[in-house]
Amino acid sequence: MKQKVINVTYRKDSQTFPKWMKYEIEILNEDGTTQTIPAYGKDLQDALSRVVTQKRVKTIEKHTEKVPMAVWLLLWFTYLGILSIGWMETQNHWIFVGGMLGAVAVILSLNWFPRLKNVDIDNK
Repeated sequence: MKQKVINVTYRKDSQTFPKWMKYEIEILNEDGTTQTIPAYGKDLQDALSRVVTQKRVKTIEKHTEKVPMAVWLLLWFTYLGILSIGWMETQNHWIFVGGMLGAVAVILSLNWFPRLKNVDIDNK
């Protein structure tokens, strides 16, 4: 059995972001325990999808935290070395520029991805 939503309660409208609502989602875990998670969304489906995304983020975070920083640096410098070889071998330097833009896009998306979306903004 996977996790199941057993109860959803509407709490209030968000004061910070108009048209957003706050729900309390009660989840039945695999071991039989229940857990209540606050979730924001434009509607119930959006709030539930944010909870699922948050669970995926935590799962990916567990795996990426195990990788040492030296491995990330080695991968980065290997990537730069491959791009610089491409720079030397070709007259078309757009490959290098495109590769650097791609690397920046990946780094920015990895920085943005693990941010938790269901943070209780109104009660800070």
